[in-house]
Amino acid sequence: MNIELRQLMEQTSEVFIQQVKEWGEILLGFESGNKYELLDSRGSRIGYMAEDGGGILKFFVRQILRSHRPLEVKIWDNGGRELLSLKRPFFFFFSTLEVRSEGSLLGIIERRFGILYKKYDLEDARGNAFAFVRAPIWRLWTFPILDKKDREVGVIKKNWGGMLKEIFTDADKFGVQLPEIEAEKKAIALAAAITVDLDWFEDNNQRS
Repeated sequence: MNIELRQLMEQTSEVFIQQVKEWGEILLGFESGNKYELLDSRGSRIGYMAEDGGGILKFFVRQILRSHRPLEVKIWDNGGRELLSLKRPFFFFFSTLEVRSEGSLLGIIERRFGILYKKYDLEDARGNAFAFVRAPIWRLWTFPILDKKDREVGVIKKNWGGMLKEIFTDADKFGVQLPEIEAEKKAIALAAAITVDLDWFEDNNQRS
């Protein structure tokens, strides 16, 4: 884990993730590689993130496979230094997202089977689950992050209604309250917000 990422995670308890739309996507409904800004609790940008759009073939793959497509996402700080790399293969039902820093595996986010709950396991590099996302299907916008004792230690929210509500005007924004845990695991929790967006909201964003 690089120094910049460790410092950012140690200093950050809330991250707001704001999707940036391109004009072609807005006017035509076509999806390009997703792009985001990462904001702190004061609304200042602390980094940015982008999906590898990668040419005409990946463009058509995005149109056909939508949220089930394979993807690679990079996260950089404001100085352009790469902090995280996220990679997910194509999936039918349950997604698996790898989280890496400087090429080394930090952890994995596994989507699990659930009927009444939307479920994710947050695992470290050894495959040990240290936190869980358990969101009842009737709570459409809120995804609690739980520890091993089933206590809520963080939360992922679409349409965040907290301090920065005034800057969030559409559905392409997330707020993430990160658990007070080690920096490596905080980074995995941050990546979980992207997984939730891609798995549950991306198709709706495209239709809207």
